[in-house]
Amino acid sequence: MFTLRQYLYTLLEPRGLTRTLGEIDLCRDAQGRPLYSSGNSAAVFRILHRGRIRALRCFLRPMPHLREIYGERLLEGELYLYTTPETGVWTDVVLDDWIEGISLRQAIGEAARGRERHRLATLAEAFDRLACDLVSDDRAHGDLKPENILVATDGTLRPIDFDASFLPAFAGERSPELGTAGYQHPARTAADFDASLDDYPAALISTALHALSLDPTLYDRYGERDGLLFWPHRIAKDPALHEVLALFESTCRAIPYRIARLLLSPHLRLPELPGLLRRQITPAAMPCEPPELFGAEGRWGFRTPEHTVIPPLYDCAFEFTEGLAAVRLGRTWHYIDPSGRPVIHCPECEAVKPFRNGRAVVIRHGLRSEIDRSGAPTPPVSKKI
Repeated sequence: MFTLRQYLYTLLEPRGLTRTLGEIDLCRDAQGRPLYSSGNSAAVFRILHRGRIRALRCFLRPMPHLREIYGERLLEGELYLYTTPETGVWTDVVLDDWIEGISLRQAIGEAARGRERHRLATLAEAFDRLACDLVSDDRAHGDLKPENILVATDGTLRPIDFDASFLPAFAGERSPELGTAGYQHPARTAADFDASLDDYPAALISTALHALSLDPTLYDRYGERDGLLFWPHRIAKDPALHEVLALFESTCRAIPYRIARLLLSPHLRLPELPGLLRRQITPAAMPCEPPELFGAEGRWGFRTPEHTVIPPLYDCAFEFTEGLAAVRLGRTWHYIDPSGRPVIHCPECEAVKPFRNGRAVVIRHGLRSEIDRSGAPTPPVSKKI
C-alpha cells in the first residue's frame, strides 16, 4: 500500500526517479498547488512530459490485470517512489493522454443549479450514447459513475479509471472492487464479475439525467446524496425514484420510464437495457402508414409489416384513429402520434377512448366528457356516472 503523500513527495522533485520517461514536471495551479485527483485505488497527476500535458496514474494499492487493461500505457517499475526520506521502491505507473474538461458530476451540478435544461438534455443524450456502447459489448468499466466520466471541451464524454474493468479473459475470477455503493445494485458481490457490471449504474445515471432535464429542482432535493438522486440500497422506498417515475409518467417519457423501472429489478443484469438505450438515441421517424397495435410480455407497442415503430412500452393502448393513439403509461393516459411523440396529456383520467370525428371521450374523476384534437374539453359535461 502506498500513500498520496509519498507520491507527492516523490513527484515534487522527480529528477532521476524514472526509468524511461526522462524528465517530467508536475503541473501546478495559479497558487502553486500540484494538480491531481485521487480515488480509491490510484492518484492521477497532471504532468508535463516532452512538451505535452499528460496524465500519470499512480497506484495506491496492488491491482490485478493492469497489463491486460492498460496495455502499452502501463510502464512497469517506472517510478522510484520514496516510502521514507531515504528509501523507496520502483512502482508501476500508467502514462495516458490528459483529457481537458470537467467531471460529469461537476457538469450535472452546474447545469442543475443553473436550471439549464437544454445542457442537461445534451448531457443525457451524450451519456446514453456512451452507455449504449458500454452495456452492449463483452467488457465492463466496473465502477461507472459521473466522477469517472469526463466531459471534454468538445462535449464528448470520456470514461476514466479502468482499474476494476472486466474483460472476457477475466471470466470466472472475482471482482477486485465492488464499485461505488451510490451507483451499484445493492445485491452486487465480489462473485459478480462479468460484462453486465455497468448495467445498473448506466440505468441509474441515465434516469437521473433525463429527470433533471425535465425538472432541475430535483437536484436541490436529492442531489447531495452519495450517488446521483437515488439510494440504491433502499431503491424500492426511495422518494426520489417515485417522484421521477411520476414525472416520466405524466410527461409520457416512455423509454426513460421503462429504464427507471429497471432500477427496481432484484437482478444486476438488465437484459432490456441495451435495446432501450438504442431506441432512446435513435431519432423516431414518422412511418408512411399508421402502425398497428401489438403486444409483448404484457405491454403494448406499434409496428408496420416491415419493422417495429414503437416498441412495447405502454401498459395499455388503442389502435391509431385519425392519426392519434391513446396509450397508458403507468396510470396516466396520453395520445401519441405515429412516431410516438406525445400530443395530448390526460392527467387524472380513469379512461379514454379513440378519436372519432375529431373528438374523443375521456372520463376524469368519474365525469364523462369529450376533448378535441388540441386536448381542450368540449362541453357539455355529463352528470357523474
